[in-house]
Amino acid sequence: VALSIAFLGRGGQGIVFAAEVVAETFFRMGMYVAQMQSYGAEVRGGSVLAYVVVDEKPIENPFVESFSIAIALHDAGVRRWRRHVENTAIVLYDSDLAKSLEGLGNAIPIPIARKCMERGVGGRENIAAIGLLTNLVIDRETVVEILRSRRDFEKNLRALEIGLERSRGIDRERLDKALRKQR
Repeated sequence: VALSIAFLGRGGQGIVFAAEVVAETFFRMGMYVAQMQSYGAEVRGGSVLAYVVVDEKPIENPFVESFSIAIALHDAGVRRWRRHVENTAIVLYDSDLAKSLEGLGNAIPIPIARKCMERGVGGRENIAAIGLLTNLVIDRETVVEILRSRRDFEKNLRALEIGLERSRGIDRERLDKALRKQR
């Protein structure tokens, strides 16, 4: 597997939707893609994990124990899948809603929820999370094209831009080194 990206959070945050958009983006970019998800019976408010596995060749096994990149949007998801997160190459986490990751060596705090609230797009942290990836591993124009076909495009675009802005502060060298080390 060339790349695996996980979204962790709680039910109601659009975690699965974020993974679906990222999977569709990679597919449109010509990659082989598998998208998986796991959530408890409690769904709304319970832990949710959704991830995307991407490769240039067919994917034989989409099940992974750790990820290239994990984006944690709430401690509910982190608690349930902590072992996977600790073994992930790089973890980007919402510094307001996933505080349990403070001090983890592979984790980078990013104020996602706070920035979304400040810009009038609270509740769209999942879209901002996709925005984090647009500067790192996926094509922004393809994401915008996909989001254009969904409802609330203008709000989603504003949330996407928040993630894009936040990703500019991520140390690319550190990210690339972590991803190389994982392979």
